[in-house]
Order: sequence, then structure tokens, then C-alpha cells
Amino acid sequence: MNIENLYKAIEISGIGLITVFFFMIVFFFVIVGIDKIFPYKKEDKK
Repeated sequence: MNIENLYKAIEISGIGLITVFFFMIVFFFVIVGIDKIFPYKKEDKK
């Protein structure tokens, strides 16, 4: 096992994890923004 390959694999995995968390944060703020623009209106049941 070459140590350079291990470091490269960890680097690629880290980039992937950071990308996933970045898009999760972006989608979270998009959902919060949509909720602010179109707030939930509770309707009375008859």
C-alpha cells in the first residue's frame, strides 16, 4: 500500500464530504427562503 495513494483517497473523500454538506446547507436555506416567501396558512376545518 503506497502512502501517497492513501493520502489521495482521503483527499478525494474529504472533497466529496464537503461538497455534500455544502449542497445540504444550500438546500436548507432554499427551503427556509421558500417558507418565508410562501408561509403556511392554517385553514379551519368545517
